[in-house]
Amino acid sequence: MRRWQILTIGLVAVLCTALATALMLHGIKTSPQKIGNTAADSEDGKEDESKVESVIEAEYLGDDVCEVMVEFGSITRSTITTKQIRITNHSTTPLVLLDNTTLCRCMWLTFNREPIAVGQSEVIELSFDSRGEWGTVGNYMEITTSEDDAPIVLWIEADVE
Repeated sequence: MRRWQILTIGLVAVLCTALATALMLHGIKTSPQKIGNTAADSEDGKEDESKVESVIEAEYLGDDVCEVMVEFGSITRSTITTKQIRITNHSTTPLVLLDNTTLCRCMWLTFNREPIAVGQSEVIELSFDSRGEWGTVGNYMEITTSEDDAPIVLWIEADVE
């Protein structure tokens, strides 16, 4: 990776983090939760099924922020790509995923609101719509949980071609 690309990714991540923090401090939610993921959501009616890959593992401890890096890799423009994330609850109480906050409407989560028992796992799906995006895209999503001070933070990166 070229030096300017690394600097650009770092700058985007810093700006996204600063904006997300400012919006959260003011209690602003910028994207409603979208449940489901249909082929009708894409501009040409096609969902890129080939982009559904292996499950990303995340261990939730419940005592601090759980950060997960989600790398979509190279994505063709105007497609919807999905990543699965398996969240395993290693805290001392059942975990409930309540809501999510993001900076753009280009991504959404599909998840179950039922409690995840201690020691159990739940797979959630993060979808990214590349319409209107190009180049290296970095973003941030926070999942509010039943533990007040321990959200799940997804750091998202994609290269839209």
